[in-house]
Amino acid sequence: MRINKLFLILLLILCVPAAAQAKIVIASGAGYRSLVDDLTASYIKDTGDQVERIYGNMSRVTAQARISGAVDMVIGDLDFLEKAQLDFKTTEKIGNGKLVVIFPKGSAFHGEADLLGSKVTRIALPDTKRAIYGKAALQYMRNKGIYDKIEPKLLIVATVPQAASYVIAGEVDYALINITHARKIAKSIGGFTLLDEGAYSPISIVISQLKSSTNQKECDSFLKFLKTDKAQKITVSHGM
Repeated sequence: MRINKLFLILLLILCVPAAAQAKIVIASGAGYRSLVDDLTASYIKDTGDQVERIYGNMSRVTAQARISGAVDMVIGDLDFLEKAQLDFKTTEKIGNGKLVVIFPKGSAFHGEADLLGSKVTRIALPDTKRAIYGKAALQYMRNKGIYDKIEPKLLIVATVPQAASYVIAGEVDYALINITHARKIAKSIGGFTLLDEGAYSPISIVISQLKSSTNQKECDSFLKFLKTDKAQKITVSHGM
């Protein structure tokens, strides 16, 4: 009987740390998944605190944050979040988003003239109304004066990862996405090229804490981590 009691006490002690681990929920645009995964993995390793991650296009992400009441922080484009009608307590900048063109293995990209080539039949873009890089791609093409000629070739999908998947499969000639995701899939594509940043509006990537969050201590801890040299190096490695 004494042995059983000692075993039960030991079991309870061992279970306490796991049950007591702090946990926050972060919702992010799908195009930043690799960045957020790396940042949170490093944070979890350093602190032992847990982070639940939710990914999707920004419209769905913000809608879920608004409806569920379970999201603590949101990562995405500042301009989009300012228009999302969410009550934020604080906002911190993570970095600057950059638009790139990616192409399949065996292909190349030398400039916007390549997008107009007669052999180019399909170009994938994230949603040009809801996805920030879809909007940026649209601005880029219009400011370069090539949109009208390219429009018949465009394949509009929901998210950055979906647009990229068509390039990986070799089903489109090009896709315009963000550099963060392009770096993630670099081994699966022919390559990527940065596009003229002056041809689309600046993209500021931020993390915003919702006023409805009840995990203030944990949010403060994660925001503090983002300012460390370790987190900054991770961010830079993703092209920001």
